[in-house]
Amino acid sequence: MKVVLDTSFLIELRRGNKKAVNALEKRKTECEDVIVSSLTVYELLAGANYVWKKHGDAREMMVVEDMLKYLTMVPIDLDAARKASNVNAELMLRGVSVPDLDVLIACSAENAEILTFDKDFTPLKDLGFEIALLDGEDEF
Repeated sequence: MKVVLDTSFLIELRRGNKKAVNALEKRKTECEDVIVSSLTVYELLAGANYVWKKHGDAREMMVVEDMLKYLTMVPIDLDAARKASNVNAELMLRGVSVPDLDVLIACSAENAEILTFDKDFTPLKDLGFEIALLDGEDEF
């Protein structure tokens, strides 16, 4: 089993959120790879750069860089872009809107469970994506 960690999940993990910690703990024996999309890396680095530029504090950048050492980063390649465009078209046909970055993150890895705190991922469940929404609905 592969697990994709969304930006919201990594932020909550950094904050020590018990649901995030428990979700990873629960999956550690079955998980063959812990994945992060290059778009999630972008979002994390954008936040860390903001903290650096606004407050002159490099600690967040160091935390992000250290975290990335333990994760497999997957790029958004042509296959992921094609899959995401098909998913987005299906969502539009259903009258549902999901942010483009979230669709691309969901399509970044095949056959993987997505761990997130972001409710925007919820409509993707109806399209066959395995989404673990840790917002109180799922028990971890």
